[in-house]
Amino acid sequence: MLQQTQVKTVLDYYARWMERFPTVSALASAREAEVLHAWQGLGYYSRARSLLKAAREIDQRHGGKLPCDAAALRALPGIGPYSAGAIASIAFGLPEPIVDGNVERVLTRAFALRGDPKRAPLKTALWELARSLIPERRASDFNQALMELGATVCLPRAPRCDECPLRAVCQGKELGLEARLPESAPRKKPTAVRMAAAVISRDDRVLVMKLPPDAPRWAGMWQFPNAELGRGETPERAAARAVKAVSGLSVEIDALATVVRHSVTRYRITLDVYRGRAARGTAEPRGVAAVAWKSRAELEALPLPSAHRKIARALAQGKPSPSDKPGRTGKG
Repeated sequence: MLQQTQVKTVLDYYARWMERFPTVSALASAREAEVLHAWQGLGYYSRARSLLKAAREIDQRHGGKLPCDAAALRALPGIGPYSAGAIASIAFGLPEPIVDGNVERVLTRAFALRGDPKRAPLKTALWELARSLIPERRASDFNQALMELGATVCLPRAPRCDECPLRAVCQGKELGLEARLPESAPRKKPTAVRMAAAVISRDDRVLVMKLPPDAPRWAGMWQFPNAELGRGETPERAAARAVKAVSGLSVEIDALATVVRHSVTRYRITLDVYRGRAARGTAEPRGVAAVAWKSRAELEALPLPSAHRKIARALAQGKPSPSDKPGRTGKG
């Protein structure tokens, strides 16, 4: 949960997760939909799927007990060198290294290492260096201290060198390179994306679709029909097109219900959400795993990505429509 997510966000999720899945066996016996529902809001859902796969493998091959050997840990789905080192050292006290962004920063500055730490050869060299530094005893304290030093003192910008316990031996500080290291590749600028989604009602139910298990993102989760706007296309037409594409239904788009803004990797998405009505006919899945009419109460039990969970909650709360404002309504 802590990978790619802040600690303050994780705390509540972790408590709920452990209440729902108190043991490895409890997780291993859960359905994927249950796991995704418990994970929703944390993003990067492949982590949840890997956790489920790992739990099943631990249950079947290791008698429900997490292996302590780093190599055995790395063989589990979703566990790479960092997670294996963290578990082995912090949970089992083994002398295994950890290299995360904070440790990268501390080591590249302390040893004045040039190059991109995310790429070879420096990436490999950092792991070798971390392994050479790890003590035989108290590896957990050592690794956590390095991470904490990077998180609180050896900051990405304006490092607090005067407070650093390594200031007397820091080669980067001695050479005046502390502000330039690590030499990470610049991040790509976020790309703005306009999308439209449709909340189509019929008999107090709304239309949702389930993504196929091989979908590149949010596989197996449920969404409201949605599509990226084509060139010159209005959001109303995009919303109607999305419904037609996944269900075969022709719809009439009414009014803008809400606007949801969210981020996916380097994309900054503005999602205009429109209410609408479907002509009579049967919704048949097209290119998706399923389409279904769900009540608002039933939506709560479905695993939905964060943006679509916001839409469902706005519906449940009867959120006022932004379409009351001039220029925000239309037919499509």
